[in-house]
Amino acid sequence: MKPQLRTIPHPAGASLTVKHDDIPESNPWHYHPELELAFAARARGTRFVGDGISRIDDGDVWLMGCNLPHTCQRDRAHYAAHPDECPDLTIVQFLPDFLGPQLWETPEFAPVGELFTRASRGLRFTGGARARAGRRLAHLPALSPTARALELLALLDELARSHEFEYLTRLGYEFQFPEVDSLKINRVYEFTINHFREEIRLDQVAPLANLTPSAFCRYFKSRTRRSYFEYLTEVRISYACKLLQDEHADVAQACYASGFNNLTHFHRQFKTLMSMTPGEYARRSRVVS
Repeated sequence: MKPQLRTIPHPAGASLTVKHDDIPESNPWHYHPELELAFAARARGTRFVGDGISRIDDGDVWLMGCNLPHTCQRDRAHYAAHPDECPDLTIVQFLPDFLGPQLWETPEFAPVGELFTRASRGLRFTGGARARAGRRLAHLPALSPTARALELLALLDELARSHEFEYLTRLGYEFQFPEVDSLKINRVYEFTINHFREEIRLDQVAPLANLTPSAFCRYFKSRTRRSYFEYLTEVRISYACKLLQDEHADVAQACYASGFNNLTHFHRQFKTLMSMTPGEYARRSRVVS
């Protein structure tokens, strides 16, 4: 998809932006030169980062590197059914040299520079690192500008030394689509995000890229390193994972609500992507929560 270059306005007299976000209904695929550290105090949705797709849970903390295309999409069905609820995210955006161009080259802060390099693939923090970072980020908006910078520096140092993280994009992901390719892929991604719960046919998707179905299949795989239906399956399984975390949802409901029309096929695809059955995933996620 074609990401939009977004300009991040920093407050006067500040070198970083700290703000609340509610995952707006219209949240386009975009990128910016700033790194972005995010904490979801309360949210249900899907995170698209580079070529990766993952669910957004309450308490999630993630870091995205400079110019890494991304978007978050709220779970529209959930918020339509619960109109009194709203996502609540704390977002911190800052340039890599916000404290000076050579700070990360010093021995004391070299681990943070290495963290920024890893963040070029997007990082989602887990375990104790996630819990501690969430608490610190939740209090960041209330601090003075100087205290914010010092607290962010301390937090980045802690995250840089943690091994509790997972990557949000695949190994080798690079954002370098030509402009024409970006326009085509963008239309396909936008359509998929909005219609993955429905049956989708190649003759619906291929015209979005101005291609025949057979040409589209070759085109999409050459640009994204997977077939269109592999991508569609990833989107559906990610949504099914969110549903299975709800103790009131069963496997069949998750199957059909996420766009599958065959329970056996759903089980097979889920196990391939998640390395466990839907039932096992539901039990594990509910124990953790």
